[in-house]
Amino acid sequence: MRKIKAHYIFDGDCFHKFGTLVLDENNSVVSIIPYTENDLETEGVEFYSGIVCPGFINAHCHLELSHLHNQIPQHTGLPEFISQIVSKRNIFEKRELNMFEADELMYNEGIVAVGDISNNEESFVVKKSSKITYHSFIELFDVFSESKKIFNQGKELFRKLQEFNISLSPHAPYSTSRVLIERIAEHAVEHQYPITIHNQEHISENEMFEKKSGEIFDFFQSKGADFSKFYEYKKTSLQTFTPWLPIQNHVLFVHNVHTSDKDLEFLKSIRSTDTFTFVICPLSNQYISNELPPLKMLLNHKIKVAIGTDSLASNSVLSIIAELNCLQQNFPEISLQSLLQCATKNGAHALGIQKQFGSFKTGKKPGVLLLENIDLQNLKLQNNSNVRVLV
Repeated sequence: MRKIKAHYIFDGDCFHKFGTLVLDENNSVVSIIPYTENDLETEGVEFYSGIVCPGFINAHCHLELSHLHNQIPQHTGLPEFISQIVSKRNIFEKRELNMFEADELMYNEGIVAVGDISNNEESFVVKKSSKITYHSFIELFDVFSESKKIFNQGKELFRKLQEFNISLSPHAPYSTSRVLIERIAEHAVEHQYPITIHNQEHISENEMFEKKSGEIFDFFQSKGADFSKFYEYKKTSLQTFTPWLPIQNHVLFVHNVHTSDKDLEFLKSIRSTDTFTFVICPLSNQYISNELPPLKMLLNHKIKVAIGTDSLASNSVLSIIAELNCLQQNFPEISLQSLLQCATKNGAHALGIQKQFGSFKTGKKPGVLLLENIDLQNLKLQNNSNVRVLV
């Protein structure tokens, strides 16, 4: 048995002041022993200054883009960022080494599981030997060509990589036809996996669906995209494409910077809130467009929110605590308890790995982190707050 005591134990839901986390010899959770007034230091109990919590879940990352660290300028806006990715993603050597380094970086930052976007097989050599649990989303897009070849290529990768936790997923509504989304939806129902999709990251995504115009529309048109079968839906992108997704599969909506109250009300009218999670990547949004997702609005709608880092192409770090610190600075009214729920329990639920990760419930092996240099009086992160991996 291992007994870990701290100023606070965060169990995935709430704090236990001066609680003691008990683990068995396999590092599975046995219990949390509450503090009593007669609680004295006992031999064999480890005491740590700070907050002990389950391992972090990074619900959205692009490991394949690790080689683009510091290669793309900040604040270009999404269309120019996409252009930079397309032009630079294949020109650098040592891409595999960069992915191994990023994987190790995430592990050292207390990340125990990752929802990772994959466009090819490149990252799976890293995932096979990683200490991190990955769910890989094979990302498909056809830029409205409705080509069955794209879907068949995705199915072949899905078949080839069956030893991994894997899904097919559409890249974004602005790059994926309804035909392809519905093909992916049918495959998802058959194989019972979660789906992820980039959602409303840029304001012109909505303009594209409402008016068949805007920066993203102009960008893809300039690249030769055929919009002859793309309709002017006169609705936001979210209100347009979400009915094409399968009701029974969990959906991770990623970014959500320009999601509105009306979008959320619409989504809740057609899906149970247990069937989707909004994943936010604040540091990436700041890097690309100097914007932030509407976290307070999402929480007010009682929607599950998880945290992602996105890639080193759009972030200087792959650190969940850095993402939480950014959110705390910009949304000081949101409690640390709520932020830690996003970083642990909600991310595990989104990826369908809650039986092992996300909380200190008996029998789980979620990893154990120590959050150090915390303002313990006010339960706030500080600029020098950091993570130490205990288990």
